Amino acid sequence: MSKRTAIIDIGSNSARMAIFERSSRFAFHLINETKARVRIGEGAYNFGGFLQEPALKRAFNTLEEFNAIIKSYKCNKVLCIATSALRDAPNAATLINKIRNELHINIKVIDGKKEAYYGAIGALNYLKEIQEAVTIDIGGGSTELAKIEKGIIVDTISLDIGTVRLKELFFDKKTPLNEIRSFITEVIEKIPEHFTCKDIIGIGGSLRSLSKIIMERTNYPLKTVHGFEYELSEHMPFIDKIISADVLGLKALGVRKDRYDTMREGCIIFQAITQKFEASTLITSGAGIREGAYLSDLLRSNQHKFNSDFKLSLKSLKDRFCFTEKENLYIKRLAISLFDTLSPLHGINPSFKYELGVACELYNIGISLGFYQNQLHSFYFVLNNLNYGFSHQQKILIAMLIKYHTNKLPTEEDILPYKMLLPDIKTLNWLSFLLSLAKAISNDKTQSNIAFGYQNHTLTIESERKLFLARDQIKQLLKPASFAIIIK
Repeated sequence: MSKRTAIIDIGSNSARMAIFERSSRFAFHLINETKARVRIGEGAYNFGGFLQEPALKRAFNTLEEFNAIIKSYKCNKVLCIATSALRDAPNAATLINKIRNELHINIKVIDGKKEAYYGAIGALNYLKEIQEAVTIDIGGGSTELAKIEKGIIVDTISLDIGTVRLKELFFDKKTPLNEIRSFITEVIEKIPEHFTCKDIIGIGGSLRSLSKIIMERTNYPLKTVHGFEYELSEHMPFIDKIISADVLGLKALGVRKDRYDTMREGCIIFQAITQKFEASTLITSGAGIREGAYLSDLLRSNQHKFNSDFKLSLKSLKDRFCFTEKENLYIKRLAISLFDTLSPLHGINPSFKYELGVACELYNIGISLGFYQNQLHSFYFVLNNLNYGFSHQQKILIAMLIKYHTNKLPTEEDILPYKMLLPDIKTLNWLSFLLSLAKAISNDKTQSNIAFGYQNHTLTIESERKLFLARDQIKQLLKPASFAIIIK
């Protein structure tokens, strides 16, 4: 697999490019993302699917500049895929041949089922563990769905309804909403019954934009749209308002200007499908067809899926910023052992050992930016980059443990901005303390054998070393409960 790979996705509405750089066998990170509103399908749906000359010109100019970016990043590999607009167009070969001959980029036109599969592969590998769900990717010319059962993609389908298609066939002609809904209902009847599911994974620009608006309206504490979840019943009245709004109304509802002409269309498709499924929850995926195409290449010998214990963001952050991995894993072992030893005292759910362990692995990555206040650097690293394979609740908990692994325990005031996503303050204080204590014990860097015991409100730490540095540091730690600590 190449060190740097560019993935280009030519859709009916936009052309997007992502450039990924590998840091180890399966870990990678995004180093460039470029988008252009090419609208290659503009005007085509009223002319038998034929791509119009202005759209063809915009597409070529965009790919020409994408090519310049690819060369500047010295990409070793380029994968270019095209979806609905090109596969439906009788004159698609005109653009494909021109791009190949003049820019030396080979465009691969994929069918709807492959498009749905790529989107689902991206979501499955980037989101927290998903057992059962349906992915919905609303594009400009088509909408793709994939059914996931027991963590595996079992079926895919592509529907000939998309935002640009609906805009030109109906919304531009002021067609009444009830007629548009009748048309959509007729199309979605093609969805097999076994696709019905309570959990929906939203892929694509329309659904990500909708999630961003809902996050802003609800004062959601995080800015990361990937992994954001919401209950459909709570926000369906708002989605109705978007569908019925005019341009000025869309602005008042928080819709971005570049979404004025596709947001209503995307929402009416989304609403119809979720109502057919009687779905309850939407999980937003920031990953889609580009990530899926990249992963299909990267994981071709691994059935297009990371191993269950592999977390992309965790490995990528460690590859790039952790230079004390062996020491951090030692601290992790100490912290987990302390958790188990002190469980009669703290009574915390054992599931939190996972987040505690990840915090131990990442607690000092901020030193790569600077030693002083490195816990704050690490906090921001995690808050903004530990996105793939983790829920929002897990991410903010890990970030907070890292932020307070010093001599201070978090207070109610400290956690207030993120309180809706965090466990209770007692749990947070204990987990923070356990990380701080494990770090203090490892102060001399010898990674010596340690044994813990707890009896009569006393934690006993037995070591083959004197732990002279640890003794002084442990005395300075604030404890979340009253108990003694003795070092032997």
